[in-house]
Amino acid sequence: MERVISGVIAIPIVLGVILYGHPGLFFFLIASIVLIAGHEYFSMIANAGVSGFPIEGLVLSFLLLATWFFIPQFLTLFGVFIPLTLFIVWCFREKNVRVALDSISYTLFGILYTAGLGGYFLLISNLEGGRQMIVFILLFVWAGDSAAFYVGRKMGERKLLEVVSPNKTIAGAVANIMGTLIAAFLASSLFFNEIPLIHCLIVAFICGIIGQFGDLAESLIKRNCQVKDSGTLIPGHGGVLDRIDSLLFVGPAFYCYYQVFLTA
Repeated sequence: MERVISGVIAIPIVLGVILYGHPGLFFFLIASIVLIAGHEYFSMIANAGVSGFPIEGLVLSFLLLATWFFIPQFLTLFGVFIPLTLFIVWCFREKNVRVALDSISYTLFGILYTAGLGGYFLLISNLEGGRQMIVFILLFVWAGDSAAFYVGRKMGERKLLEVVSPNKTIAGAVANIMGTLIAAFLASSLFFNEIPLIHCLIVAFICGIIGQFGDLAESLIKRNCQVKDSGTLIPGHGGVLDRIDSLLFVGPAFYCYYQVFLTA
C-alpha cells in the first residue's frame, strides 16, 4: 500500500513537470533527483568505511548536470576537470596516501554514476519531442519494473544472480522485458508518435535488458556497502537511487539508439 500511495502522489507531479514544466523547472527536477541519489550514494559508501568527498562530489555533479543541459559542447572538458579537482581537494583535505585512491576513485565513480548517467535525460529533453520521449521511457521502465516485481514474487524460484541480488529471479527478468514491450506497444499505438512503432519496440527491448543491469549494478553497490536500501525518502520504495537505478542505464542506451538509428 505504501508503494501504491507513493506512486499515486509522485507520478503525476513528475509527469506534469516533464510535459508542461518550464525548462528551468525541468532542470531543477532532474538535478534534485540526481543530487539526492548522489547524497544517498555517499551515505552508502560511508557505511562501508569510505569517506570520499561528498560535498565536492555533489557540487561537481551539479556542475556536470548544468553543462549537460546548458552548454553540452563543453562536456569534454569535464574529462580533465573532475579528476583534477578531486586530486586538488585531496591535497588540501587529506594526508594519508594509503586511502588517496579510495577517496578520489569512489567520489569520481559516484559523480559519473549519478550525474554522468542521469545527465543523458537532459540531453534527451533537448531533442525534438524529447520531453515526450522521456515520458515514453518512464512508462515502459515503470511497466517493466512492476511486472518483474509481481511476477517475481508469485512465480520466481530460480534466481537471476543471487550473489548480487537474492530477490531477482529469472521469471521476474522475463516479465520485465515483456512488460516493457507491452507498454511500448500500447504507448506507440495510443499516443506516442515521435518514434515509429518498430523502433519503439526495438529500443524498449534493448532498454528492458540494459535497465536490469542498472538494477543489478545498484544492488552490487548496496551489497558491498551492506545496506538494504539506498535511503528511506520514498515510503515503500526505499531511496531515490533505488527508484532510478534502471533509468540511469536506460537513458544513455535510449539516447545512443536515437542518435545512431533515428537521426537523419
